[in-house]
Order: sequence, then C-alpha cells, then structure tokens
Amino acid sequence: MARCTECHTEWTFKDKAKIFKTLDGSTKCPYCGKKQYISLKSKRQGSMLSMIVILAMFVPVFFDTPLMVHITIALIAIVVVLLLQLSIIKLSGKEEFPI
Repeated sequence: MARCTECHTEWTFKDKAKIFKTLDGSTKCPYCGKKQYISLKSKRQGSMLSMIVILAMFVPVFFDTPLMVHITIALIAIVVVLLLQLSIIKLSGKEEFPI
C-alpha cells in the first residue's frame, strides 16, 4: 500500500486515484500536506502493466474474434491494468528520474 514518506499514513484507494489525475504524477498528502510523487519503480511497473492492454487489443485479431468480443476484452484489460497500477503504487518524497 502507498504510504506518505513524511507522516507515514496509509493512503486510501481514492487518495491514490487522485495521483493519476495530474500530469506530473504528484499530489499533496491529504493528511500532512507534503507533496508526494510516484516512485520510479512504480512508474516502471506501471509501464510494463500497460503492455497488457496492447496485447489484449492485438491478440484477438489473430484469432478472428467478433468485434464486440474484441472490444470487451480490451475494456476488461484496461480496467484490470488501472486497478493493478493503483494497487502497486509506491510514493516518494522527491521526483525520481531514470538515469
């Protein structure tokens, strides 16, 4: 679970979802007010999870599935990936950049 790096309070699902609404991946802690960022490790894991959506969109093409089944699989994959990304998120007190 995501915890603030300053006050060590565990964030709720709703608090974590607010981080994805911003473009820079940061938000203020709802408990202490300090700015928190998504950690680099969480960003990398999230980008790997996004590959599931791409696979879910292209794999049914090879099996000649109907369009509605194809759309349903893609939508389910999007929802699953978003929920997984919210569950693996870790916070950092500073913005981390890859080297």
